[in-house]
Amino acid sequence: MNKLFALFCIISSFAQAQVYEVLVETKHQTVYSEKGLEFFQEIKDLDQRKWNIEQNSNPPALDFKVYSSKSEQNTFEQDKVNNEQDFKGQIKKSVPGLNFGYSYTSFVEKANYLPIDIYGKKYTVKSDLKDLVWNYTNETKEIMGYKAEKAISKYGDFQLEMWFTKEIPFNFMPANIQPIEGFVLEMNYYIENEAGKMNNFVRVKSFKQIEKYKFKKTSKAPIITEEKSFELYDEANEKRNEMFNQDKGIDKKD
Repeated sequence: MNKLFALFCIISSFAQAQVYEVLVETKHQTVYSEKGLEFFQEIKDLDQRKWNIEQNSNPPALDFKVYSSKSEQNTFEQDKVNNEQDFKGQIKKSVPGLNFGYSYTSFVEKANYLPIDIYGKKYTVKSDLKDLVWNYTNETKEIMGYKAEKAISKYGDFQLEMWFTKEIPFNFMPANIQPIEGFVLEMNYYIENEAGKMNNFVRVKSFKQIEKYKFKKTSKAPIITEEKSFELYDEANEKRNEMFNQDKGIDKKD
């Protein structure tokens, strides 16, 4: 009896300690309609207009490294350096539910913590993990050698299509969404309107189980809501604009 209990404890401890390192790629893509392209007509320089259309239509993919356990998760955006001599810069776009930089998720609290810096003032934005209603379909396909099943839902204004597998013994969700029973391998948040169609692809590039990982939690900066962060950004931008206009006025007098 004692041996069985000890074995149960070992198995339970192993399950709790499971940590996966997952490399995730995100890709934003917009196919503009004629109506959508009208937005860029304000840019008079033709080369600059073309660059803006290309960058907004098809910006570079972003990589995120995710460390996930049953109770918590870290997400780190991976730096990419472009050393091309004629590099003109780029527009960076992430996808819904995945923030730039790094964040910490507590599945126990069902919350995500995102460190931000508003012109030198540090805060931590706390937001609830989205609790979505999923419609599980009968569609399947093979992804990375695993049988994947399709589920669909709504994420705000976006339609959300997700492919997951139950052949990996771990529940993984690469976004600020409450996990489902399964390992998510691909997602697409998409929306279509008169301006065109926008896709936001998420796909797992690789994953492995690791023995040890110390989760990085956010700093002791003040915790605020997402709504409050928008207010603080607006206030800070307004103050900067006022200071800029004042300085401009002083220059004019000289």
